[in-house]
Amino acid sequence: MNIGDKVYLKAVGNMARGRKELLIKESEITRIGRKYFEVQLGTKPIKFNIESCKQENVGYSADWKLYFSIQEIIDEQEFEKLERDIKSKFDSFGKLDMTLDQLRRINKIINE
Repeated sequence: MNIGDKVYLKAVGNMARGRKELLIKESEITRIGRKYFEVQLGTKPIKFNIESCKQENVGYSADWKLYFSIQEIIDEQEFEKLERDIKSKFDSFGKLDMTLDQLRRINKIINE
């Protein structure tokens, strides 16, 4: 991690509430200390913990989540979508809308 490195900030918590699309801002590291580093977003600096990369000095919840590449955000979004889709198939009442072959293949993957 160096001053001037590009980072990407994704809106989370209250900052993301009510938005239909992701809010992603590109920024760069402006200051690095012993415990924290800062990223400039507009006119205000946002402080992150060096070890955890979590936003510091926030109230109830953070407004931004930090990533070092845009691919990390894309991968996280894909993971969350697949997780939701798979959970929705199994976390329901009644009969599953799947064939026996599909269930056998899923069972084989899960038990490998």
